[in-house]
Amino acid sequence: MNLRIKPSLKLKIFLALAVFDLVAVGTLAYLTIRSQRNLLLDQMVERAKASINLMELSVTAPLYRLDIFQLETIAREAKALPNVDYAYVYDDQGRIVGDYHYDRRLYLAKLPDELSQRIVESNEILVDVDHKKGILHISKPVVLGHQKLGGIRLGLDLNPIFREIRVITLKTLGISATIFVLGLLAILAIAERITGPIARLTEGAKRIEQGDLQYRVGVKRSDEIGNLAAAFDQMAERLMHRERELRQSQSIIRRADRLSSLGMLTAGLAHEIRNPLVAIRTFTQLLPERYQEPEFRNSFQALALKEVDRICGLINDLLSFARPSTPNVSEEDANEIVDGIVRILDTEAKEREVAMYRHLSLDLPKIFIDKEQIKQVSMNVILNALQSIEGRGVVEVSTRLFSKNGTEQYVQIEVRDSGAGIPEKDIEDIFNPFFTTKKDGSGLGLSISHQIVQEHGGYIVVESQVGKGTTFLINLPVRQPGQRAAKGRPQVDEADSGR
Repeated sequence: MNLRIKPSLKLKIFLALAVFDLVAVGTLAYLTIRSQRNLLLDQMVERAKASINLMELSVTAPLYRLDIFQLETIAREAKALPNVDYAYVYDDQGRIVGDYHYDRRLYLAKLPDELSQRIVESNEILVDVDHKKGILHISKPVVLGHQKLGGIRLGLDLNPIFREIRVITLKTLGISATIFVLGLLAILAIAERITGPIARLTEGAKRIEQGDLQYRVGVKRSDEIGNLAAAFDQMAERLMHRERELRQSQSIIRRADRLSSLGMLTAGLAHEIRNPLVAIRTFTQLLPERYQEPEFRNSFQALALKEVDRICGLINDLLSFARPSTPNVSEEDANEIVDGIVRILDTEAKEREVAMYRHLSLDLPKIFIDKEQIKQVSMNVILNALQSIEGRGVVEVSTRLFSKNGTEQYVQIEVRDSGAGIPEKDIEDIFNPFFTTKKDGSGLGLSISHQIVQEHGGYIVVESQVGKGTTFLINLPVRQPGQRAAKGRPQVDEADSGR
């Protein structure tokens, strides 16, 4: 499994500036150490040149006379100077004729190393630094007129200078490390100042995407980020104002849709109410003539009560559906809602010669929904099923409980009809506002239903075959009232529809 960690913007800024800080401080420390080292070495070379120039003045005459005793005295005096490791005087053939040893151990010896050969052959001052041994070698030929008499060679101990260089290096590294750490703290503060408002903007975008339009970033700065934060807050304010207007418009549209559904029911209900009223009127007219007949009175009483109860039930169901209400989420029984809508539409079904069947699951849990809104959804979907059937047909309304992906539980309301079906090219558009295939349809019923179900965190699945009918599956989540509803898109022919 390939896991890739995406670094945050704050980390990227911090690392970029930290690398720059490290390179800058490191370069400065390197240049400082190198310049101090070169300065100390240059000072040592200048002192060595001054010393060897002084020796030249005292060596020329004894070297010309080849005064061995005097040359050895000069070499011993030179060796006694501070930081001098050795001092030699050699003749024109490279033989040592004066050294600092009392036993003249190097008298007339020729040093075999390459540096000694170059010194003997050279006609100018030579300087060589042996870092490994910590010695600075300096030599100068002694010339009298046009004749080279020999030369002088000194070796100066560089270890004191190297110790001083190490001290300077440690101090420089310590100061550089302090500057680097302070730089990191400053960089961290800069990164926080840059990314802090961006993080708040990101959080604001997430909160607004989740529906919290009251969230404000509140970053007060005079730079571009401050301008962006102010624009973001203004956008959130405008979105909240527009959402308020949209909700008002949706409320009006939903009310109009309910009234449109009521208009469709009016004719059927009027006919349904007229029949029992005619029966009651007939019995009422006969009542004075046949009042003395016990059988007639009992039949009249039973019939009248039955028909009046039926009328009252129809009127109550109709009023319950038509009564406007504010959104109110509470724990409700989906079976009770579906059963009430089916009873309201039973008259419409009879008028259309459509048989309606109910298959309501007895083990459904109660769900947190807006009862009136789900009534409107059920009314729209079942009424559409009735209107899709030409001639005789069947509408089946079922409820059940199912789990999606083995985790989320839903209460599912299934509405299946034996109507004409929906062409495949139209299925994707049936939830779009004002899309309709009916001559007298508004195209708002399914759009409103889809929006209501979405706002409850659910979704609608549609399955249809032309000539065989259509099935709508309304899925409402089983969740606590504090859980936020997830927004989705209408789904068509979904594999995990739960049936």
